[in-house]
Amino acid sequence: MCPIEKYVGTSSRRLEKHLTVIDTAFEVATSYAREHIHVDDVDVMFADLPNGALPEWGVGGATYSPFFILVSVDPGSVLEREKVETTLVHEYHHAMRSRATEFGANLAQMLVSEGLAVLFEEEYIGEAPFYSDAPITDQEIEMANNDLYRHPFEQQKWFFGAGEVTRHFGYTYGYNLCKKYSLDVGKSASELIGVSAKEVLDHSLVHKTLD
Repeated sequence: MCPIEKYVGTSSRRLEKHLTVIDTAFEVATSYAREHIHVDDVDVMFADLPNGALPEWGVGGATYSPFFILVSVDPGSVLEREKVETTLVHEYHHAMRSRATEFGANLAQMLVSEGLAVLFEEEYIGEAPFYSDAPITDQEIEMANNDLYRHPFEQQKWFFGAGEVTRHFGYTYGYNLCKKYSLDVGKSASELIGVSAKEVLDHSLVHKTLD
């Protein structure tokens, strides 16, 4: 079995109270991702990094390469194992998808990559996370559709609420587009690791039903 290594930053000693949750969540989420998307050869670093965590969860993730994931933890939060697990499965999906196809060179690719990772969370936990249901507007959707292949694109704007765009717009819109595609083709996020952004968007933007 190919390795998936876990590292926990210990210098601040502020994560010590969360070690049981981190260890258990890592084992459970990794086992699921191994079985369903064959994840392997990944280093996962848990860091004392409050600014990188979702305020609502106390944890957040980022996939920096197909082989390295950073999990940011707010040590002052009440850390729930389920939130750590869903963060991990989301990032594992990114790691494997980035090996299979173009991942985030433009807004189109990022919408699909994030949408599929959110779908994988839903597949894992049985419900979609809160950032799949942001109150996005038709005007924002039109703006995004016009910017799908623009270089460079502003990730902070479309996914984290920089400027006047609704926070988590990209996660919600990507989820809606990918959910539509997933249901229509009868395949789960686990089975759509390598599907191209163009295929998903060509289908869902023509046949979109986002209500």
